[in-house]
Amino acid sequence: LSVINSGTDIIDPIQVGVGAEGLAVSAIAGALAGVAGAIISHPADLILTLTSSSKKKKPPEDGATTTNEATGEVSTSDSGTSDWRTIVDELISEPGGIGNLFLGLPARGSFFFMVIGLQFFLYDYVKGVFEVGSEDLTLVLDVFYAIRQGLVSMNM
Repeated sequence: LSVINSGTDIIDPIQVGVGAEGLAVSAIAGALAGVAGAIISHPADLILTLTSSSKKKKPPEDGATTTNEATGEVSTSDSGTSDWRTIVDELISEPGGIGNLFLGLPARGSFFFMVIGLQFFLYDYVKGVFEVGSEDLTLVLDVFYAIRQGLVSMNM
């Protein structure tokens, strides 16, 4: 969200989400936010994926740790499971070092660029089509708050 706010603060004269220029700014700001999110979350997601996939594989017979060079998947022979710390140590100790934590980032970044950018574009576009303003959104949130606090009953 800070990426979006920074990106939209630079372009003050254009109202974000209004008109063709505003929709373009919204889409670009969302796309950049998606890339930032991909960069931040990718190492943790990679480790989670490798940990999960190593638990499903049968371990090697000789008790050694193996790494698939093509995919970067790590598997160990200790009861068929790998601790995430072991996987991080394995990735960092291989050629490429810390950079191995970002294997597959270009594909993930491209995906997030397209999907999050499209989501922001569609959100602002539909908001404009239905002429929904910030006051309307605040009203809806106030109603949800009142229902949650028991100030309004839902008896029909």
